[in-house]
Amino acid sequence: MIENLLRPEVLFSNALVCLVTFLLTRWALKRKKAPQQTEAVVQIPKQTKDGQAVLETSLTTLQSYKNNLNKYGYTYFQETTPIVIQQLQAEADSLIPGNTNQIIIELLQNNYEKLAAFQQEEVIDTKKQELEVLNHVNKTIIIWRNLLKESR
Repeated sequence: MIENLLRPEVLFSNALVCLVTFLLTRWALKRKKAPQQTEAVVQIPKQTKDGQAVLETSLTTLQSYKNNLNKYGYTYFQETTPIVIQQLQAEADSLIPGNTNQIIIELLQNNYEKLAAFQQEEVIDTKKQELEVLNHVNKTIIIWRNLLKESR
């Protein structure tokens, strides 16, 4: 019985089965996990004249969106971009217009309009679309951070 288990063909087939099992398990664990379905509620902030506070809140929303987009990929983009756009619009609408707030209002509007444009585009290559959205979000985060630093 033991002689049968120690034959080269049996040892080779056992090693091959172990290798295939290891590779399949590793691949399954590395795959991007699907985003969890959660009830998305747009939080409507209070009306304010503080443009910096609104910009910081929008920056936090955008950073969370970027992190989740990196984590979950194109599926997350399809499912949550409309909700993120609504949240950013609500944050922009909470800002009371004024001379000092005009730049911030324009930045917020340009951002959610660009995200809406990405959402409405016909997608041929999902990875390319995901990278374009991430590129836009990263540029927007940098611009907003610089504006916050300058205003302090």
